[in-house]
Amino acid sequence: METVLVTGAAGFIGSNLTRTLLEEGYRVIGIDNFDDTYNPEFKEAHIKSFLGNANFVLERVDIRDVNALLAVFEREQPSFVIHLAAKADTRNAVNEPDIYIAVNIQGTLNVLEAARKTNVKKVVIASSSSVYGNDPVIPWAEDAAADRPISPYGATKRATELLAHTYHHNFNMSIVCLRYFNVYGENNRPSMVPYLWAEKLLRGEEIEISGDGSRKRDYTYVGDTVRATINAMKSSIDFEIINVGNNHPLSLLELLSAFERIIGTKARVKTRPSHPSSVESTYANIEKAKRLLGWEPKVTIDEGLSLLVAWFRANRLKESE
Repeated sequence: METVLVTGAAGFIGSNLTRTLLEEGYRVIGIDNFDDTYNPEFKEAHIKSFLGNANFVLERVDIRDVNALLAVFEREQPSFVIHLAAKADTRNAVNEPDIYIAVNIQGTLNVLEAARKTNVKKVVIASSSSVYGNDPVIPWAEDAAADRPISPYGATKRATELLAHTYHHNFNMSIVCLRYFNVYGENNRPSMVPYLWAEKLLRGEEIEISGDGSRKRDYTYVGDTVRATINAMKSSIDFEIINVGNNHPLSLLELLSAFERIIGTKARVKTRPSHPSSVESTYANIEKAKRLLGWEPKVTIDEGLSLLVAWFRANRLKESE
């Protein structure tokens, strides 16, 4: 049984990934600091079902704590590391850049150093479509310069990719950086549009749309994202940066129509100005993922939103009332 260390294991993508790894027979070391970016009780709920599993170990560690982090690596000797822990809100990063740099850059450096010192076989790092900024050449491909992010969050994610390459170059570490595109689904972060709209529509409340609703996002179901991540972990890739997206952008108005279809309601809508750190569109070229990971998305937007809505009804609706 091989051991996979997952940072951010109690978060949105991390909890979905942990569940799948356990189902596939891996031993999982979950690292999370349960910070208060959103209600820590939500993260506790995400991992509750894992705590009785003999193949799951939870370590309440902050990746900025280099000594505590290294101690976990040395004790558990993971074969693989999947590094998801990060500060992830694009707009908050504009106002609080210091903590994004500390967690996303220094924290990633700490993970890379711990992986180097314990001879980890493969590191998979979660990057983001935010590195592309407002690049007008779409769909976005990995060979784009990605040197014009429009928020500190995107800048930190690009920095982690560059750090990862230096560790591959100098220490021959096998590292894959995955640029996730607008992931949604069960255990969604509460600040994200799919969660916010599911909550508002199910409660019969008014929703907000930024701008005129024409902004497009390449919404990617979390189960597809998890599958790409595990494929990257299992791959023989030495170093690559790979897009993981749905390859089918939807405007905010199209997303709303899909929600209305699924929930069977008509939304009451108000508009607000768009935030300057929000990109106009995200659109993944996924030819590299198809070629190197044997991966492409399988879950349609209607299927994915139906799963999100069902999860929200079962797990969040009472808490939000």
